[in-house]
Amino acid sequence: MEVYMGTVCAFGFNFAPLDWAYCNGATLAISQYSALYAVIGTQFGGNGTTTFQLPNLNGKVVVHQGTQPGTQHNYVVGETAGVNSVTLNSNNLPAHTHNMNVNINANNAAGNVGLPADAFPALNPASVYSSTTTPGDYLNGVSGSITLGQTGSNIPMSLTNPSLTMNYCIALYGLFPVRN
Repeated sequence: MEVYMGTVCAFGFNFAPLDWAYCNGATLAISQYSALYAVIGTQFGGNGTTTFQLPNLNGKVVVHQGTQPGTQHNYVVGETAGVNSVTLNSNNLPAHTHNMNVNINANNAAGNVGLPADAFPALNPASVYSSTTTPGDYLNGVSGSITLGQTGSNIPMSLTNPSLTMNYCIALYGLFPVRN
């Protein structure tokens, strides 16, 4: 099978076939691969005088050039985008609160009732307090909603979609693609 020089294909084996190279961002000499340089140029890097680079598809998803559905961005060949992980914080989340509904009656403290069902465990109701108030402001006799504090540990989360690992390779030689 004759392929066009610069063709990128996914292979299900763990080596680059003869006359193909891994799409790993390798830097090549223009003097050694002048025809391939004429096809892909410096779209993927290189200085354009002595070197050019192959596409680097390590850990990347390929998208078609042009405007993608649902976006306004026009992707061009060789452009990279996205990140591998992101740390969510309060700026990334919609505004919201976490509430705790409270209905405490001092007469229901364990020790003040005959049966412990629906009783809170404090022997002294004054020992239960809210983290949103100052010490000494107790929930004794309070009913309603209390706003709780923030939580989290700022650990980045992976943005990796389900995937199947393949080797992407580029044809170093082949038919020279003629433009229409």
